[in-house]
Amino acid sequence: MEVKVLEHKPNFLRLRLKGVPLPLLNAVRRACFTDVPVMAIDIVEFFENNTVLYDEIIAHRLGLIPLTSEEALEKYDPPEKCRNAPLGDPKCYVVFKLEVETGPNEYRVVYSGDMESSDPSVKPLYDNIPIVIMAPNQSLRLQAYARLGYGREHAKWMPVSIAAHKYLPVLHFDLEGKECEECLKCIESFLPELAKKMRDQVRGSIEILEDINTSAIYWCTVKRCGDCAKLEYREGDYLLKIETTGALPAKVVLFKAIEAIKRKTQKLLEELFELRKQGLQEGGRG
Repeated sequence: MEVKVLEHKPNFLRLRLKGVPLPLLNAVRRACFTDVPVMAIDIVEFFENNTVLYDEIIAHRLGLIPLTSEEALEKYDPPEKCRNAPLGDPKCYVVFKLEVETGPNEYRVVYSGDMESSDPSVKPLYDNIPIVIMAPNQSLRLQAYARLGYGREHAKWMPVSIAAHKYLPVLHFDLEGKECEECLKCIESFLPELAKKMRDQVRGSIEILEDINTSAIYWCTVKRCGDCAKLEYREGDYLLKIETTGALPAKVVLFKAIEAIKRKTQKLLEELFELRKQGLQEGGRG
């Protein structure tokens, strides 16, 4: 297996992978969505709310606010242990308080930064996410409980906004002795740098490693290029892109997804071994 990092930022990661079975790569991609725990607000208690939004709407908006979760993975129990934990259990929950009142002539936007967290390491990723607009003489008092959860439970626990893979696009071309100007103009209209490489190189192949949509290139090769250029999607050679909500760094999400696949595989092998063992015992008795 060969892995090459093409682009790496705190919340963004692009890799080139060779020699990885497609089902395994797809399993890791899916695990990024469903099997990597992050913190999210799960339960909200309202003590006072006479704003324009109902309690349920505010609770839904609070749940979708991304919370910093990297330290929480080590500090708090996993979702499996917290299913029956009492509300407010310090091993499972982070408590947020929000108390806002407006005066007789005051209009105010309540933001995510107005919430107070019981744990400074777990807080809204951004302070400027709007929750509700308050009119004069209104008040909002609530207490919210955040816990670790999985994306398979609810989208608010998904650590990624994008986790996608595709075959590596490779453009094969031969511009010698052919009328290929229309083909080059078509590609040049949206990817001038690629067209320039083709003009300079005249013939050969270009691996398209950039994070671009190649459907327009495919259209050009089919409709305008004829024998001048052909786009191939190389099997066994993949590009993987991960973009997170910010709750966890992209690298952490990838590693945690791989760990989740390993745990599931180990559990499956153990269960298969037990079934085989039971079958041998029953066969011996027979």
